[in-house]
Amino acid sequence: MVSPQPIQLHWARLSPAKLRLLSLAAIVVVLLFPAASAESAEKPSPNQFLIASDIHFNPMADPSLLADLMAAAPAQWEAILQRSKLTAFSQYGHGTNWWLLQSSLNEMRATLPRPAFIMITGDILAHQFPQNFASAMHDQDREHYRSFVLKTITFVALEFRRRFPDTTILITPGNNDEECGDYSVRANGTFLDDTADLVRSLAHADDGVGAEWKALGSYNVPHPSLRGIRILSLNTVFFAEWYHADSFREGCAPVVSTGPADLLQWLESNLAKAKAAREKVWLMFHIPPGMDGATTTKQYVSQLLRSRSPNNSACAKAMVPMWVPSWTSQFDSLLAKYQDTVIASFAGHTHADDFRLINAAGANKLFVLINPAISPIYGQNPAFRVVTFERDGTLADQSTYYLTNLEKASVTVGGTWEKEYTFSEQWKMRPLDAARLAILYNQIKTDSKTRDQWIKLYNVSSSDLSLPDDIARGLYCAAEALDPPSYQSCYCPAPRTSETAPAPQR
Repeated sequence: MVSPQPIQLHWARLSPAKLRLLSLAAIVVVLLFPAASAESAEKPSPNQFLIASDIHFNPMADPSLLADLMAAAPAQWEAILQRSKLTAFSQYGHGTNWWLLQSSLNEMRATLPRPAFIMITGDILAHQFPQNFASAMHDQDREHYRSFVLKTITFVALEFRRRFPDTTILITPGNNDEECGDYSVRANGTFLDDTADLVRSLAHADDGVGAEWKALGSYNVPHPSLRGIRILSLNTVFFAEWYHADSFREGCAPVVSTGPADLLQWLESNLAKAKAAREKVWLMFHIPPGMDGATTTKQYVSQLLRSRSPNNSACAKAMVPMWVPSWTSQFDSLLAKYQDTVIASFAGHTHADDFRLINAAGANKLFVLINPAISPIYGQNPAFRVVTFERDGTLADQSTYYLTNLEKASVTVGGTWEKEYTFSEQWKMRPLDAARLAILYNQIKTDSKTRDQWIKLYNVSSSDLSLPDDIARGLYCAAEALDPPSYQSCYCPAPRTSETAPAPQR
């Protein structure tokens, strides 16, 4: 048996290509992990799946372990991270450390041991990943950093695989999932190339999925448990207001990108094929369309603290779209054209328990279910979801599970997870579709009791956030008003009295 020290040194010297191969080999080994024997006696749930979003895992949370992590294979990381003497779960305002990640994954497995599949709606990497690495390591070798990014992604995949050995795991990229930094993922770039085989392996998919991921960070797969349904994973980072393509090979210099237009064309082509085959489609992506209610309210309140004079002009200047509005408009038009084909959409990014209504003025409304985060960096409690679906691909219900004792949780105390709510029980309506969400939206607007309860769930029952009514207005307007004029009409010139606002959520 080879001794640990040569293995560590070997991994430190690996090229990204060899690292990809060994990362996949590690995944295969985990498929044979002893935990699989405990699961093999249980039948997979045919109509329920898990959603995790915005994990924002930070392997650098304990800097004393970083050199050892750099030198080790991802399969060895858990043993290294277990040595950390910083034993508290990461707190509000921070990304996810090992203890929180471990507790989250263990709770997912305890809640639904054999899901039909798992959906991860983006942002596996922590915020400011390249800056934190450079500050901690003082290592100017860009290939060392590139290797560390891939090993981090691989480690998170391994931890999912340890608990769910046979489960199809579908991933979509988030704005932080890139070597050059926030919102900079490049079509046909190094990050997509480095992670393509891993993504394909987790999805139990063919080489075509790997090729699509390399090209656009997107792919088309059959639904893991339903016939006649396809899942399209879209890299909507391309559509973001802050998107800029950077080239890792050119020192992260900005480059011209046709990624957004190419992705929209890819989406239309795949929707057309699905319609011709009489198939239905689920969409999964990271950044939802529409307006960024949290950042808008924060910027507007900041202006009011200086001027104390609410007005439509100041409010309009504070508005921040999630996507470039022209891409939102084209996406809206495309989904209106295929409104009988697309039946559900899932996103993350806001870190909140939220939703969007697409083409809200039309007779047939579509929706996006926005999933809360594992990371508590923006003040919400860590959470994940179990979604129940019908044989025709429509959504029957969803339950949200959250960590109730984040501030006290540690290696010795442990994390206490509970079901926060179930949609049908909380809102007295079923199924989970655009029509029911439209009813809920109108109740949030007109009934203060409903609005207060929605805000509580939006924050995942976190006492770390306090949102006055006029701030809540800026958040719920974003659910239906997806373009700047509609949002301005709904929100402005509020707020009038508040002096606090939520942190921008991305």
